[in-house]
Amino acid sequence: MQNTSNQLPVLLEAKNLAKHYPVSQGFLKPKALAKALDGVSFQLTPGKTLAVVGESGCGKSTLARQITMIEAPSAGELWMDGKNIAHADNAMLKQVRPLVQMVFQNPYASLNPRKKVSAMLEEPLIINTRLSASEREEKARAMMTQVGLRPEHYSRYPHMFSGGQRQRIAIARALMLDPRVIVADEPVSALDVSFQAQVLNLLMDLQQQSGVAYLFISHNLSVVEHIANDVLVMYLGKTVEHGDKQSIFSRPLHPYTKALLASTPRIDPAQRQAKMMLPGELPSPLAPPPGCAFNNRCPHANEQCRQQIPVLRPFEGRMLACHRAEEIN
Repeated sequence: MQNTSNQLPVLLEAKNLAKHYPVSQGFLKPKALAKALDGVSFQLTPGKTLAVVGESGCGKSTLARQITMIEAPSAGELWMDGKNIAHADNAMLKQVRPLVQMVFQNPYASLNPRKKVSAMLEEPLIINTRLSASEREEKARAMMTQVGLRPEHYSRYPHMFSGGQRQRIAIARALMLDPRVIVADEPVSALDVSFQAQVLNLLMDLQQQSGVAYLFISHNLSVVEHIANDVLVMYLGKTVEHGDKQSIFSRPLHPYTKALLASTPRIDPAQRQAKMMLPGELPSPLAPPPGCAFNNRCPHANEQCRQQIPVLRPFEGRMLACHRAEEIN
């Protein structure tokens, strides 16, 4: 996988990550295999944001669980600090988990309603450090200031805050251990539009200050265009296009990427693209179509697309998985 951010050190690298789930089909029937993630590769570098986009069910959240080590991948490698942590033992996981933190989609569900802000912010420090009580409080209060919360918020409960404020608390909690990588899974989709821009700008400011890398998962391509440096487009567990944001937004090459961008509302008429309706729905990962997984919805599919799985390859400065890229672009 190419490093799209030149000369920057790699904080985390995924190589052909896969996650397959056995699924029961009924009594006396063999179990089926759902390939939720099927060979995804990328690199995360300091101060940069990789956005992962695609329809619901394409494997974005499964990827997040592998990167945060909530689940072990079925295959592939996950490298950090020169170590493959994909199947790390408990001792290694204890060392590397503080370096990768997560901000969840719904701030109303991700915060414990029975705990005060002070307890939630200090808990990671209690578990992972030997700081004294006064040192933990000092760091927690400093982090609250950094994310735009007031001192009196320190002793309040989550129900006393708005959605935007709750997400600020969640971001502060994720940053308490000074992580290198933050996985943000739809971090603004549950917020009012008035708060979305505030939280996005906060994330960008914090990234500039700390150099943390973001793996940013989103359905909203307008948000992605605002915050991302690189974009990885997923379809049915696979990468179909991966490159820098400017290239992909100005000239998408994969038919699926074109359809996603065409569905994004634009105020400026000059930026609007011709509508491209995709027939059908995302196929089941239990029974993907043969050949290219997108062939049953692609207007350019031919017999080769229906028989052969396209290889992710370099094409016009990005990675692309399409048999007919040269003909249709």
